[in-house]
Amino acid sequence: MRFIKPISLTEKSFILDVRTPEEYRRSALKIPHIHRELSELQPLEFIKENGLNNEDTINILCASGNRASQAAEMFEKAGFDNVAVIIGGIVEAEYSGMEIVRH
Repeated sequence: MRFIKPISLTEKSFILDVRTPEEYRRSALKIPHIHRELSELQPLEFIKENGLNNEDTINILCASGNRASQAAEMFEKAGFDNVAVIIGGIVEAEYSGMEIVRH
């Protein structure tokens, strides 16, 4: 598991947001991403649905980093090691200047 700063994300980054639906409805990254609540995440199914392989990096976002770390561990246990936790989550993303959509 790696840790990355939100500012290093681009439009081409594969981003998974694992926050709750309520959190997600309040704010989300403007750049392309997928939302899947942590409690509903099935790593092997998710990898297959999105056509991912170990060459692809899954950048995982939550509110602060705790749930993203849990999701990263789930992927690693499923045999997918190319995961990165976005340090500071959505709060740090906004603070670092990334565009956020407010609902």
